[in-house]
Amino acid sequence: MAVTSTENRSSLGGLGGASRCLTGHPQPPPRARSHSVCSFHAMSNNKWHTLSADDENAPAKAGPSRRKVLTLLGGAGLGAAGIAAYAANASAGPAGSAMDATTTGSASTGSTATPQCVLTAEQISGPYYLEDEKVRSNITEGRPGVPLAMTFQVVDTKTCKPLPNAAVDIWHCDAGGVYAGYTAISPDEPYDPSKADENGHVPNTDERTFLRGVQLTDRHGEATFKTIFPGWYYGRTTHIHLKVHYGGEVEGRTYKDGHVAHTGQVFFADEVADAIAKLDPYAKHTGSQRVKLAEDHVARSAGAASLVTLKQVKPGTYSKGLTGSIVLGVDPDATPPEAGSRPPGGGGPSPSLSS
Repeated sequence: MAVTSTENRSSLGGLGGASRCLTGHPQPPPRARSHSVCSFHAMSNNKWHTLSADDENAPAKAGPSRRKVLTLLGGAGLGAAGIAAYAANASAGPAGSAMDATTTGSASTGSTATPQCVLTAEQISGPYYLEDEKVRSNITEGRPGVPLAMTFQVVDTKTCKPLPNAAVDIWHCDAGGVYAGYTAISPDEPYDPSKADENGHVPNTDERTFLRGVQLTDRHGEATFKTIFPGWYYGRTTHIHLKVHYGGEVEGRTYKDGHVAHTGQVFFADEVADAIAKLDPYAKHTGSQRVKLAEDHVARSAGAASLVTLKQVKPGTYSKGLTGSIVLGVDPDATPPEAGSRPPGGGGPSPSLSS
């Protein structure tokens, strides 16, 4: 069942050519313009690096892998060109390895390579997931923060085509690190894992619903949420949680039945999160420090392909808002398990303490 939202397209007004590339993943090819290159992020030896897309020192590209995280594409309206570039630029290596940094500055055209669509790496859902969230595009409920129009494009990895009618279910904390449904839990202390159920979720403390919602993807495989840039909480870097459901339907204002085809988390470049942390109301959160990407156990596992591509609505300022985009590769027929409950390779707090 299709769901139409008035905010789904109108919230993307800041995507004009003047917008600044912030995370710098490969951008769609410019029309009748000279070649432009943005930088992007890769990780090696547990350190994040910013590389030019034309960097001659970028590691060589290897053959594709079945479970590699996605190559990101720029722009919130990704469309068919974005999927083609994503397929052509899929990197090698197992999920969680250092990212292969070989890409081009624009989408590849006329390639003779056989496209390979790859699955986005599974991650843990964390302790603050709640079922039966509202089907809606505006999830702010008046929560203060830097506006963020966040677009997820879901791609069927078996066909390399957009996946319509997939339910993208997202949740994240507010500028002070607080989750709806858990406002009685301090964002500056680890929660008590003894209270978690068999899925690692803790009982909610209230019925609040801010910064939670579900959207069905359109024919382009896209779902856009009007939200705010997330804050942070104990032991974690800035992130958004998500699940992709498939095979269910909307009943009233909730998505029912179906199965979970993907559980994941997406992240934001340190330099952007650090700059926003200096703005109100984020600056008022002084009880804990934001963990850097390289220090976050989940971000390290996910790799650089989990970074959201961001553009400023008004170049040169964050306060006017951002648009964000990311591609998710999903097998709609699969029901993959979540990632393990311990941080890979050690280091960082256990997901059983803060995820």
